[in-house]
Amino acid sequence: MGKGFTKCNRCNGVMIYEKIYYENEHFWAWKCVYCGEYIDQVILENRQVQKSSCEKNNKNNEEPKYRSSSSTPSI
Repeated sequence: MGKGFTKCNRCNGVMIYEKIYYENEHFWAWKCVYCGEYIDQVILENRQVQKSSCEKNNKNNEEPKYRSSSSTPSI
């Protein structure tokens, strides 16, 4: 793809880098023009923390933790 574009991990659509205005601040993020997925530094950091936590739980053969009190997630 051309400069300034990348592919969306969710739908394989075209992502563009754009300035996002939010209340009293602004930031830059990748936005998919098809599905609307946003990716910025905060989202990437949170996903990395979540991935590390899941890998740690899997290494210890622990079940993932859910918010509900039952042992299986509700669908």
